[in-house]
Amino acid sequence: MAKVALLIGVSEYEQGLNPLPGAVKDVEAMRRVLVNPEMGGFAEAEVLKNPLRQEMEDKIYDLYTSNRNQDDVLLLYFSGHGITDSGGEFYLSTRQTRKDQQGKLVPTTAVAAREVHRWMNASKSKRLVVILDCCFGAAFTKGLTAKDSGSVNLEQHLGGEGRAILTASTSTQYAFEQEGLELSIYTQYLVEGIEKGAADQDGDGLISVDELHGYASSKVREVSPTMTPEFYPVKQGYKIYLAKSPKDDPKLKYRKEAESRGKSGKGKFSVFAERILESKRIDWGLSEDEAKAIREEVLQPYREYERKLIQYEEALTHAVGEEYPFNEEELEEYQQHLGLRDEDIASIKQRVLAPKQAEYERQQEIERLR
Repeated sequence: MAKVALLIGVSEYEQGLNPLPGAVKDVEAMRRVLVNPEMGGFAEAEVLKNPLRQEMEDKIYDLYTSNRNQDDVLLLYFSGHGITDSGGEFYLSTRQTRKDQQGKLVPTTAVAAREVHRWMNASKSKRLVVILDCCFGAAFTKGLTAKDSGSVNLEQHLGGEGRAILTASTSTQYAFEQEGLELSIYTQYLVEGIEKGAADQDGDGLISVDELHGYASSKVREVSPTMTPEFYPVKQGYKIYLAKSPKDDPKLKYRKEAESRGKSGKGKFSVFAERILESKRIDWGLSEDEAKAIREEVLQPYREYERKLIQYEEALTHAVGEEYPFNEEELEEYQQHLGLRDEDIASIKQRVLAPKQAEYERQQEIERLR
C-alpha cells in the first residue's frame, strides 16, 4: 500500500479573480505533516503552486492512473477558488482562469470536476480522498452572474466507491481566511489535527478521514460560526486512514483534557478546571511551559471569535457615530465577512443601536412638531 498526495495551491490569478495569498502556504503546511513519517507517512506529496491549466490537469491525471493499486491511498488537496459556470458545472481554478466579456467562465482556463471524476473512476485505487479548501460561489470579483453562486452537488461531481470528499465550506459560503494566521481556517486545523495528534478521537493511534474532518470542522465553527465544513463519505470512505498519532502521549492526553474543559466552559477554564488541569499536568509529567502552550492553542479559536465580536461592536459604534441611519446592507456584508450569525451579534446590536434609534425618533418628532 502506498500513500500519495497531490497538493495544489493557487494564490495568483492573471485576470478576474481575487488573489488568495494563503493558498500556497496551505499546501506547504499540508505537505510538512503528510510526509513526516511520524504523522502522515506519505511516500509522495507533490506540491503545485499557481499552475497552468494543462500542467494541473496532467498532474491530477497522473495521480490517479500511474501504476496504482487497489489499497493505495490517493489524496488530492486543492486550495484556491472553486467556480461554477452558468450551467452548474464545477471547476477548480488555475492561475489562467478568467471570464469572458459577458462575465461567463472561460472553461478552457480551469479544470473541470467532471474530468477529475473520470480519472478517479479510471483509478485502480479504492481509497480516494479529495480535500477542497475553497469557496464554490462568488469567486470572481463583483459582477459575475448569480448562477455562479448556486449550490454544487459534490457527490455527483466527485463521488464514488471508497471515496471521501472534505470541503472547507458549503457550496454557498466563502472559505474564510483568519486574520493573524498565514493559513486558511480549515487547513490550519487540518494541519493541527495531524501535527498534534488531536484528531485521533478514539485514541487508537490512527487518524481516519472522518476524525480529521470532525476535528477541523469543530474548530472552524468555534472561530466562524456561519462556516460549516462538509464531509461526503461514500462506501467506507469515512474510514480511510490518513495519519497516525502517538498513543498514550502525555501532551495529547493533556490536550484532550483541556479541549473538554474549554468546551464545557465555552472558551474559558473555571477555577476548578484550572485545578484539575494542574493536577493532570503533574501526573503526566509535563512542564508548566508545555502545559501553558497547549492551553493557549486550545483557547485560541474562542479568543478569535471574541476578537471578531469586539471588531463588530467597534465598527458598529463608529458607524452610528458618523451617520444614522446608515447602510444596513454593508453592515450585513461585514457580519458575513466575520463569519458571525445573527444570534452572535444580537445583544451588540441592541446595546449599540437602541439608544441611537430612540434619539433618532425624538429628533424626528421634534422636526415634525416644528
